[in-house]
Formats: sequence, C-alpha cells, structure tokens
Amino acid sequence: MMVKRRPKRKKPFLKKTLLVDRKKLLLIGSVSLFIVFCIFLNLLVLIWDNVSLKSDRSFTDSLDKSLKQARLWILSNRSAVLGRPNAALLRMLDECSRLNKDSQIVEIVNTFMLTPSSPDCWKALIDPNRPVNSRELNETFKDASIDNKWVLCVISKENLDTSLEKLGLFDGSRWKKRLLTHQLWALTHLRERMKNDSKIDRLVNHLTDRLKKELTFDTAVVDIYIQKIAFTLRAGFPEKIRRRWIERVIADQSKDGGWNDQWFWYQSGRRPVLKSLPSNQHTTIQAYWLLCQVKYEYPDYFGVLKEKDKSKTETK
Repeated sequence: MMVKRRPKRKKPFLKKTLLVDRKKLLLIGSVSLFIVFCIFLNLLVLIWDNVSLKSDRSFTDSLDKSLKQARLWILSNRSAVLGRPNAALLRMLDECSRLNKDSQIVEIVNTFMLTPSSPDCWKALIDPNRPVNSRELNETFKDASIDNKWVLCVISKENLDTSLEKLGLFDGSRWKKRLLTHQLWALTHLRERMKNDSKIDRLVNHLTDRLKKELTFDTAVVDIYIQKIAFTLRAGFPEKIRRRWIERVIADQSKDGGWNDQWFWYQSGRRPVLKSLPSNQHTTIQAYWLLCQVKYEYPDYFGVLKEKDKSKTETK
C-alpha cells in the first residue's frame, strides 16, 4: 500500500522577497558602515597629521632639544659630510650659520670651500662672487640631471649655451615629487640674483601652494616630506606651513640625533624598506636647516618662545 506524500508547501512570495531584501539590506548596511569607518579613520589621520595640540612652551622645548641633538650629529659626522660633499647641503649649513652664528658649522663650510675639488663650479652656489670656469661648467652641465642643470644655469647662465626656458624651469605644472622641490630650490636662488621679478614671484607662490596641498595629505615623514617644508620656508612662506608638520619632523628624529629617509616601512616615493636605516647627512642637514629657520627666521610665526618668555612661564 503506497503512502501519499504531501507536497512541500511553497513559501509565500512575499516572505521570499522579504528574506532576499533583508540580505541585501544587511550587505548594504555592512558596506556603508565600512565606508563610514574608513572616512572616520582618514579624518582622524588628517587631524593627527595637521593639528597641533602642543603649547608654545612644549613646542619650544622640543625644538631646542632637537636642534642641539642635530647639531651634535653633524659635528660628530663632520668627516662624512666633507668626505662626500654635497654643495646644496653645504649651502644649507652656510645659511644655518648665518641665522645663528656657529663657528664650528662655519668651519665645516669653510673647509669645503678651501679644499680643492672637481668640479669646482658648484662652490659658486655658496659664494655667488666665486669665479666660474666656463669650460668646466659646460662639461659638468652636459652630464648633469635636469634639476642640477637648473642650478648650474642659475649659478652662471651667461657661460652656458642654453636657457632656463628651454630647461622647463618656468613650467608651473610639469614637475612633480623631488623635481618639484628642486625646481623651487633653483627658483629661490634665481630670485635672489635677479631681484624684483614678478614672474618668478608668482611662480614661486604657485609652487609653494602645490607643496602645501601635498603636505596636508602626506603621512610619511621621510626625506621628501622634510624637504617640502624646508624649501617652502626658504621661499619665504611660513604661513603655508603648519606647526604640526614641524612637530612631526621633530618626533621622527632618531636617538642618535639624526634623521633617515624612513617612516615605519616606507622611504621617499613610498618605496618599501624592511630593515631599519641609519641616519644620513642628506636628511639630517635638511631637518637641521628647517629647524634653524623655524627657531631663528620665523620664531614669532610658529610660537617659539624667547628665553625671557620661557622664564616667565616657569615662574607662573
């Protein structure tokens, strides 16, 4: 005798539709929460990277300590600085000594200037009145990278068979990353030599605006981060630099007093690095130069307390 099976009851269409809609809503809700979380996290990072919470007293103390340690690193590594001399870095040290008279830093620069080297034309970057050998200049220019060609042309354009226009120095949108900062470096030197050139002034203003936008969203405190800040200050625009960015540079200083081109697992250009890198003269001298500008060129703008003001806060 066969037993008849009851046919399975089909779920009502409305119930099936609601079940599918719940799954969709759950998926949409989860994705939405994830997006909101990412936005919130990015907002926190943006605030952390750009908003200073330090008092003037605390900032001044950390600045003074950082400067002292950086100076000691440079003096301790004098042989490395002079062993493979970089004229741009020596120019930065020269500017540091002008901002704050320091006989030991001056001695490093003077040693470089008095020691025979080839090509000698680079020394005109430090001393604009230094005679330049035309033949040596042209030979150096021929094999130089584009950013070094800009500087060589600024040093002695009358001895070169090219122009800064042909080299693209006055292009306000073409250059990016390190070429952008080096373009600004060359232009600030050119501005000093030409005086009252509105075209250069407008371009320098435009380039520093570009760097300010980049710094706002930069997270990694690496060599190029420090360079963007230092070059913007040298161009005469402290108002485009946030104090928090300077605080982050100070916080990234190594225990030995120097800096390296590394932030966690990244280098400039977001190149990954798996080992801890030692401090180097390029990043350290740029950071020291940056802090000297903050301390001695723009103290009022960044809330740097003078010694008498510091003593007042101590007595309160």
